[in-house]
Amino acid sequence: MEFPDYYEILQVTKASTDAEIKKAYRKLAMKFHPDKNPDTVEEAAKKFQEIGEAYDVLSDKKRRAIYDRFGYEGLRDGVAEGDTYPEGYSYSGNAQEIFEGFFGTSNPFAAFGFGESAPFASKLNKPGPQKGDTIIHNLDCTLGELYNGCVKKFNITRKRWDEKEMTPYEDTKQLVINVKKGWKKGTKVTFPNEGDDLGPNTIPADIVFVINEKPEPELPFVREGNNLVFTYRISIADALSDCSLQIPTLDKRIISIACPEVVSPLYEKKVESEGMPISKRPGEFGNLLIKFHILFPKYLSVEKKKKLRELLANEELLHN
Repeated sequence: MEFPDYYEILQVTKASTDAEIKKAYRKLAMKFHPDKNPDTVEEAAKKFQEIGEAYDVLSDKKRRAIYDRFGYEGLRDGVAEGDTYPEGYSYSGNAQEIFEGFFGTSNPFAAFGFGESAPFASKLNKPGPQKGDTIIHNLDCTLGELYNGCVKKFNITRKRWDEKEMTPYEDTKQLVINVKKGWKKGTKVTFPNEGDDLGPNTIPADIVFVINEKPEPELPFVREGNNLVFTYRISIADALSDCSLQIPTLDKRIISIACPEVVSPLYEKKVESEGMPISKRPGEFGNLLIKFHILFPKYLSVEKKKKLRELLANEELLHN
């Protein structure tokens, strides 16, 4: 699927200033306005909409920053990180409104004798095709699938429109979703125009899949951003003496971690770069945070209690 290059559309570069972007838009919008191109109205209207969308993104500092960092898909689908667009960006096809807002008038050509014999923007004021409502599906992924990446396949049945026969029919298609390592809950994957086509003068709806994070079966991991939290069950004997922790990972490894320190009920151990992959920074990982569930004996004999008291009586105590 080929995505629009907003810089290429406006014939500018990523280094272009706001003033240069405005200058480029002014030139191209005036050149490709449909009412100025009566012999190629449809082609000009399409180009005019592309120019409007490109300017709508690049003239907005926040949209431009997201586009520069995450590309078209990141801008469109939203990025489930920090203060970026959680809902994503969608162009509403309002090229004429952008044009009028930019020039401060509905007919900047009037001074040159253009547009006096017919209402300006008459071609754009005709009702355009209506797009169907976005169809949203939850896409369940376990922590392991989000750690390792995976491929999800989703079969859909949708209505299509036969232009020759002018009749609707049902069509089945398999959508393939390549889940990237480190994706988070709320990440969106959009399939443009893959929904129902309801007939003439309509645009098929988009289908959007939203990642829903599920626990990893049999492994006590909890995700906190890019970090993983693992609760380790440890005997009180090991908690008070040297031990080695054997931690399973989501990619089927076992990591051995020395734990010579005293483990208190609120103690937490950090292992760097053993957390979740960071999807926007390939090769980088969050941290693994190990919390402890200390197992106490159900019964101690009087003799053992006496020995413990003698051993621990003069030890300095931790204050949590």
